[in-house]
Amino acid sequence: MIRFFLIVNRSCQTRFARYYQNILIQDKATFELEIARQCITRKQNQTLFFSINQDKIVYRVYASLYFIIGCDPEDNEFSILELIQNCVECLDHYFEKVTELDLVFNIEKVHMIIDEIIVQGLIVETNQERVLASMRALANQKSNPVA
Repeated sequence: MIRFFLIVNRSCQTRFARYYQNILIQDKATFELEIARQCITRKQNQTLFFSINQDKIVYRVYASLYFIIGCDPEDNEFSILELIQNCVECLDHYFEKVTELDLVFNIEKVHMIIDEIIVQGLIVETNQERVLASMRALANQKSNPVA
């Protein structure tokens, strides 16, 4: 089960955060900073996954963004890496090459796309066309409101 999904930049600034388990609000900033620092300071010859406390951390770097997922220790690391790849591809298709600015200025759309893929910590949709179809339907509904 997925416990959290973070997107951070190289300066350890969180650009997206979604938690699927309860974490105290005052602990979130410290927690996110610790996770981001661990990912950013890892060497290139190290694996893209490691453990902290009860969580397995799996991350992938795209340009200047770190996509980080915390999951149960028994989850398959490679399936989580594929999930990250799928999320990035969905964001790339929607934003036509996603950038950090897209995340900052369209955070609600990022949440909607990720929420189409992951619900309550479970992967519910991996088909990019279906994920993006719901986003297109929402955009069409906003541009053509019913009277």
